[in-house]
Amino acid sequence: MSPLREVYALLLDWRVLSTALIFVLTYFVGRFYHKVSKYPKGPFPYPVVGNLLTLRKVKNLWVKATEWSSSYGDVFTLWMGEKPMVVLNSYAVIREAFLDRRHEFSGRFPTKMGEFLLPLCSYVGALQVQNDHDIMFEDYNPRWKALRKVALLAVRKYAVSEQLETLCTSVVDAYVDSLKEGPQLVDSKEPFYFILFNLIGTSVYGAKFDKGCDEILRLQRLSEEFFQTVPDGLPSDIVPWMGILYRSREKKAEAITKEFVALTDELYSRAEAAYTPGKADNFTHAMLASREEAVLEEKSDAQYLTKANMIQVIIDIFGAASDTSTRTLQFLTLRLAQEPAYQDRIKKEIDEKIGRRPPVYGDRANLPFTVACLLETLRFHPVAPFGLPHNTSTNTTVGGLTIPKDTGIIYNIYGVNHDPKLWDEPEIFRPERFLDPSTGALRKDVGPLLSFGLGPRTCPGEKLAHVDMFYILVRLMQRVTWAAPNNEPSKVNIDSIGSSLFLVAAQQDIVITKKA
Repeated sequence: MSPLREVYALLLDWRVLSTALIFVLTYFVGRFYHKVSKYPKGPFPYPVVGNLLTLRKVKNLWVKATEWSSSYGDVFTLWMGEKPMVVLNSYAVIREAFLDRRHEFSGRFPTKMGEFLLPLCSYVGALQVQNDHDIMFEDYNPRWKALRKVALLAVRKYAVSEQLETLCTSVVDAYVDSLKEGPQLVDSKEPFYFILFNLIGTSVYGAKFDKGCDEILRLQRLSEEFFQTVPDGLPSDIVPWMGILYRSREKKAEAITKEFVALTDELYSRAEAAYTPGKADNFTHAMLASREEAVLEEKSDAQYLTKANMIQVIIDIFGAASDTSTRTLQFLTLRLAQEPAYQDRIKKEIDEKIGRRPPVYGDRANLPFTVACLLETLRFHPVAPFGLPHNTSTNTTVGGLTIPKDTGIIYNIYGVNHDPKLWDEPEIFRPERFLDPSTGALRKDVGPLLSFGLGPRTCPGEKLAHVDMFYILVRLMQRVTWAAPNNEPSKVNIDSIGSSLFLVAAQQDIVITKKA
């Protein structure tokens, strides 16, 4: 073959290859946008990356989602790579989906770790690989219903128990007694990590609480390490091929998970061995008693109430409740240091209504402003602004728009909690919105507070979190005062930083002084 013909043949080959490549690219691009056309409109996505390039520039997605809703409506789609995630942005469409169409929207969006929004709960993923199940990330099915029923029974038993009242007071007192005399500068989250993890270790498993308890310190260390390792979740849960790029990070998260699971299993087994029917010294015992009741009521539930599943349910409840409680109390404490008038008003109410005695469950009605401050903090700073992703179990509609089966659903809790149509001056921290202006009692007709979710998937630990936070806040206010460093309240920072999925308070110190 002559050199000229060789060159011609080579060019022909390249033309064929180029044509084939263009055809393949056109096919995949066309298929992607055909898929996009089946979902509610949203920011323009690109093949392979979807909206990821746009999302990289977004600091607070929950705020940006509210802005996007003005352009695309209350229901729109974000593309995580080639995975669609439908965003619900108003209370009307969230209520329609999670209450009116709850059976169609109560599935759980599958991810590699079970889920990636709550650090403690993410440990559950490792157990799910072993075919064990929980309630936080289990799909909507009879097993989930049986496990949730037991969880709610246990929460109702334990949340109003004298054991929890006494324990919360004891744990707070242990922390305060460990403080030196005079003003001390501490990390604003440190008191609540100590209190909540000691409370978990003791109330769930019966572990001894003190600053040197190795098991409780390990629980705290593992939680902090996990969040530092994957603060925004596992990249491969968004785009599977990103697992290759972040392999070392995901391996570390897996190792932390395994250690946590082993420790949890050990603590649960110890508490289970000490259980006496009819007596609930800790939450594990309350769970075991609730399991007995559930099996008597419905014998077929026994197949779901295995030891491994019970362990995971406990992780779910206390993972979610402790994470919410820790961050909410930290935000509130920073607010009290920034605006001392709120602190003075809480202290005055406590002094007048209960004095120095430890708080009990019945005191909630007598301390309405204190409770209102907690509720306003939950409204203003929802820890998980998008909750946990749901999944559609069938082809359905919401807001008049079609949603295909097996579509991930997230809902803008922050947006609803800050919606001016539902809340007067939502960007102002004002606990009084929860109080009756004429009687001062807590109102029951305040706008929807979605910080713990809505519908069948509402966090089962909600009541426990409310009670824990109340006991802890009241006892701390009886025994300490909070202040800004250098007595400069205006310099206290209440902005959230560090994560695109959580509302996390900026790292900063605060002055705590033990009362005489």
